[in-house]
Formats: sequence, C-alpha cells, structure tokens
Amino acid sequence: MRRLLDWQVEPNATVDGGRTLFQEICGLLEFYICGCIPYGPDNVGGWWSDGVIHLEIANPTLNRFTLLGVTWIDSLGIAPFEIDFDITRDDDTYFTKTIFRIGILDDYGNPTVCDRSLATSRVLDARPRYNRDWAMTVELTPPNEDRTEQ
Repeated sequence: MRRLLDWQVEPNATVDGGRTLFQEICGLLEFYICGCIPYGPDNVGGWWSDGVIHLEIANPTLNRFTLLGVTWIDSLGIAPFEIDFDITRDDDTYFTKTIFRIGILDDYGNPTVCDRSLATSRVLDARPRYNRDWAMTVELTPPNEDRTEQ
C-alpha cells in the first residue's frame, strides 16, 4: 500500500536502485497477482504472473486505487487484470478491501489467455466489464484482528 500512496504524491519518483516508482509497483504487482491466484477457482490454479507488461493507475477517490493492466501468464500468453484497492489512511500496511480480477473466458466458459502477439491496448479493450465474466474474481479483506483463534 505504501508504494501506491507514494505514487499518489509523486508518480515520477525514483526508488532504490534507480528504478522508478512505477517500475517498483509493476514488480510488486507481479508477486501480488501470484499471491491472489490460489484464492480463485481450481482451473486457474496453475497460472502465475511472469511480469506486468502494461499498467494504468487511477485514483478515483482519496481512499481508492484502480489498477488496470496486462500480465504475462507464465509462458501461455497474456491476460488482462483489474484490481480495486480500498485503503485507510491510518494504516498503510493493509488494504480495507480489494477486488481482484484476472483473465478472460473462452466460448465455453473456461479460463484462457490472449495470444502474446496482441497489443496490450487490444487486450484491455476486450477485457470483461462485469465480475462474472472474468476468469477469476475474488474479494479479499484483511483478517479481523479482534477475532481470537479457537
């Protein structure tokens, strides 16, 4: 979350190693996507992100970020993704809610990827518009810290 808040203040900032903040966010997203996929259906369980190749960041409200992009899905091809992050300003460690969407469905309703030769703009233009139409949509919230283990 910290890097998105940093981007909000100075999108062209440079971070450790001379990388731009934008490049840093792309790298972090690769790992975030890999961490989200196991929460989805079994038929995308073998997918993993092998790098974000296109990213657009929007900040429609003070406490919400929308990330729209395209990622490599191992060596299979490329897939669109869209992530909504809701945050709280008092804690930049956790999000309050995120909705993670990735991939497209083929004509039979099975997850599929796009050909790697497609322009990322075409992939994004063809992305699903409704949660039910993505290969995977999952809403994640941080654990309730007030809850005790049984």
